[in-house]
Amino acid sequence: MYPIVAARGLTRQVLGPAGPLIILSDVNLEIEAGEAVAIQGPSGSGKSTLLGQLAGLDTPTSGSVHLLGQNLSNLDEDGKAEIRAGKVGFVFQMFHLISGFTALENVELALELAGQKNSRLTAVHMLESVGLRERMNHLPIQLSGGEQQRVAVARAFAIKPKVLFADEPTGNLDSDTGKLIANMLFAMRREYKSTLVLVTHDAVLASRCDRILTMESGRLQAV
Repeated sequence: MYPIVAARGLTRQVLGPAGPLIILSDVNLEIEAGEAVAIQGPSGSGKSTLLGQLAGLDTPTSGSVHLLGQNLSNLDEDGKAEIRAGKVGFVFQMFHLISGFTALENVELALELAGQKNSRLTAVHMLESVGLRERMNHLPIQLSGGEQQRVAVARAFAIKPKVLFADEPTGNLDSDTGKLIANMLFAMRREYKSTLVLVTHDAVLASRCDRILTMESGRLQAV
């Protein structure tokens, strides 16, 4: 029986100008359902690559990842997408909102892709819950960075994800806005009982998690 997220002998290398470049080297970890786990380490240590591997957004050179009880190595891209749909949420540093969609439409689309009913009502509720009742019909370009990230948080939790992957969710925000987003992230994570896998440089944000994992030169230093 696998934990909700697990890696076994996870290695990722790419071909660079000087030959093979190892980005991840023999990473082993287990994350239990309901845990909040932070991944820290210096720039270039492999944090974001590890997050992408655990979420099935990239394919390892060797080793395996189990997500929600499924071995991702046995699935094609459609199969991985099916595992994530309606069960896995994402919050990234760069927001990744669809520029031609309003805040409401961005959240509603995530619900529709997950096959959930009453997507409009749920999207409205989620945006109200992050304080954007008066801004939900605005395009991303009409929103501040903090407001865009609130849309991203609402979108991620709208599907009530079993697992939420967050990559530097406060990295592009000023200190006060970052604290607001962090509070929303952890409050919703508790409300929906979501497992959280968080990459961050922020030691204070990481300290709010149950465990902190440290990456250095592609290797996991502490579990």
